[in-house]
Amino acid sequence: MLRILLLFVLFLIFFTGIIFYLVQEPGVASFTYGDLLIELPLVKFTIGIFIVFAIMYIIIRIVGSLYNAPKRFQKAAKQRKKQKAFATTKKGLNRFLQGDWKQSENLLLSAVNEFGNNFTNYAWAACSAHQLGKYDTRDKYFESAKKAAEKTDSTIDILRSELLLDQGLPEQALAALNKINHGALVNSKIANLYVTAYSQLKDWDKLIELIPKLHKFVGFNQEKIAKLQQLTVRGLLQSNDSIMISDLAKQYKDAILNDEELALQYVNALCNDKNYDKAEQFITNFIDKQWSSKLVHQYGLLSVEDPNASLDQVEKWITNHKNDANLYLTLGRLCMKAKLWGKSKTYLESSLSRKPLAETYAELARLHEQLNEMDDAHKCAKKGLKLATKIG
Repeated sequence: MLRILLLFVLFLIFFTGIIFYLVQEPGVASFTYGDLLIELPLVKFTIGIFIVFAIMYIIIRIVGSLYNAPKRFQKAAKQRKKQKAFATTKKGLNRFLQGDWKQSENLLLSAVNEFGNNFTNYAWAACSAHQLGKYDTRDKYFESAKKAAEKTDSTIDILRSELLLDQGLPEQALAALNKINHGALVNSKIANLYVTAYSQLKDWDKLIELIPKLHKFVGFNQEKIAKLQQLTVRGLLQSNDSIMISDLAKQYKDAILNDEELALQYVNALCNDKNYDKAEQFITNFIDKQWSSKLVHQYGLLSVEDPNASLDQVEKWITNHKNDANLYLTLGRLCMKAKLWGKSKTYLESSLSRKPLAETYAELARLHEQLNEMDDAHKCAKKGLKLATKIG
C-alpha cells in the first residue's frame, strides 16, 4: 500500500511538472485523417493522454482483480481453515493439560487437515489415548505422526519410549530408544529414559556401565547419580556372585563404607558366600568410621572362628555406646559362642533393660535351656512371643 501511494505521488509530481512546462511554452497538437484536420492545444492534449492512460490502468486492474478473485477466495478459505485448525489444536492441548483426555483426543483429531502440521496433533492424540488406556489406538496415532513428521525426526521414538515405560514395558521402550542415533546418549532426556528402562528391568550390569556417562548431562547432579549408584550397587550385591561382589567392593569401596544400607547389603552378600572373616573385618572398619547399630547387630550373627577375640573387639565399643540394645545383644551372643554363660546372661539382661526385643528374649531362653533352667527359659520364650506377636 505504501509503495502504491509513493508511485501515485511521484506520478502527480511528474504530471504537474509537464503541465507547468507546457503552460510556459504553449503549443498545438495537430492530427489529420484524409481531408480532416484536428488541432488541440498541447496542454489539453497532454491532460487527455494522462486521463486515457489512467482510465486504461484502472480498467486493467479491475479486470485483473476479477480474474484472480477465485484464487484469492480459495486462498482466504485455506487461511481460515488453518486458523480454525490451529485454534482447535490449541483447545485440544488445553484439555490435555486439564486432564480431559477424551475431549483432548477428539479435538486434536478434528483439527487434522491437509494444510497444517498433523505431526503435533497425532502425537498429542497418542498421549491422550495412552492416558485413557487405549494402547493400540495410541500406537496407531504414533504411526500417523511418524508419517507426518520429517524422516530424521526422533521425537516420536522418544515420546513412545516414555509412554511405554509408564506402561511398564521397558523392553519395548529400549527397542524404541535404540532407534535414536543407534542408542547414543545425545541428551539428558534420552539418558534418563535409559536409566528408567534399565532400572525397571533390574539390569544392574547395564546400569553400572551407564552411570559414569551421566556426569556430562545437566539433568544428573551428584546427588542423583549417588542415589542411582546406591540402587545399582545394592542390586548387584544381591546377585550372590562372589567375583562380582569382590569387584564391587574394590570399585565402590568408599560408597559402601559411607552408606549404612549398602554396607548391610554387602555384609549379607559376604555371609551368603560364607565369607564371615571378611564380613567381620568390614564391620569393624565401618564402625571405626561411623557407628551403626544395625551392623553391630549383624556382627552378632556371624560365624566367627575365635569368639573371644571378637568379644574383645566389640567390648571396646561399650564406652561410647552404653545405651545401644543391639550392642549388648551382640555381646550376649558372642559370650554364648565363647561359652561364657554368666557373662552372656548379664549382657542379654542389659540389652532388655535398654530395649525389650523378641530376639533378645529368644537368646536368653536358649541360654536358660543351656543351663537347664527350664522355667526361666519358658518365661523368656513367652515374653518374646508376646513381643513378636504384639499380644498383651
